[in-house]
Amino acid sequence: MREQPAFADGPRRILLPSYLAAFLPFALLWLPPADWRPGPLIAAAALTVTIAAVALRMTGKPLPGWAAAGLAWGYLIVVALLRASGGASGVAAMVLLPVFWLGLLGTRRQLWCLLIGVALVFVVPVVVVGGNDYPPSAWRAAILFVTLSGIVGTTVQALVTHARGQQRERNRLLAQLDELAHTDALTGLANRRAWQSELDRGLARARRTGEPVSVALLDIDGFKAVNDRHGHPGGDSLLIRVARSWSDVLRPDDVLARIGGDEFAVVMPGCSHADAADLRQRLRARMPSPYTCSIGLATWEPPESPDQLMGRADNALYDAKRDGHDHASSAASEDRVTRTA
Repeated sequence: MREQPAFADGPRRILLPSYLAAFLPFALLWLPPADWRPGPLIAAAALTVTIAAVALRMTGKPLPGWAAAGLAWGYLIVVALLRASGGASGVAAMVLLPVFWLGLLGTRRQLWCLLIGVALVFVVPVVVVGGNDYPPSAWRAAILFVTLSGIVGTTVQALVTHARGQQRERNRLLAQLDELAHTDALTGLANRRAWQSELDRGLARARRTGEPVSVALLDIDGFKAVNDRHGHPGGDSLLIRVARSWSDVLRPDDVLARIGGDEFAVVMPGCSHADAADLRQRLRARMPSPYTCSIGLATWEPPESPDQLMGRADNALYDAKRDGHDHASSAASEDRVTRTA
């Protein structure tokens, strides 16, 4: 599994102070030593300006791990140049900046590679250059700074990783709560709230495109008798069987919901009245034997509202149930209802 940056998708505003702090050594050039070497100093200043410009340009945007590593290594080079321009000039503490950046934005591997680079920044001058600028006593500072850098970097990365884990868990729980709020616990179908949202969405799309939308309201005939005869577990079992059977004959875009005890509803986007009538017959045919259902069907007629469309479907269902068991009625228009035995 590919290693991900610890905080690749978080806000960048918390980094702004550290970007500004990157210029702090240049604001303190008036302090000793006074014999700064201009070549490395100018190179360090130019590189710092470039790093700050890139970092500020990417503030607020997703920062790839390689970009964070590039900025960190770039500023580590700045620290090396500053040390070269003034010897052990007190800028060693600035190595904590790139370590902080990678602790916040980089991967574990990138951080450990940078820590090796921090060690080289301190060790190489003592071993190679030496002299008054880098005496043997500089080993003490090297060991301390490398150790502190490791502690700071790994601690920041651990805290950020923990925060990301908590955020993922929070998002998972919110998604779970949202699903529970829109799902019928017994059948696993959409509930009334979710179905109403799908109906509103389907009608909004139909108003834009002119495509048809049909709805069907379904009611299991004699369901109370099922509960009386077999108890609520038997009724629940029938509801689950019906939900599975009807789900199998619907199109992928159709949404079946349980909106009441034994009441179901289907919203069928892009479905004409003729197609909906055909689907209605398939739903009736998939009822588990020996049970039957009644169906009320309506196709949207602009500019009617969702409530008006539901009202026509509900009237059609009422007419179907009034005619007896295993009947279906279609509300073809506001003033005409057709019945199907």
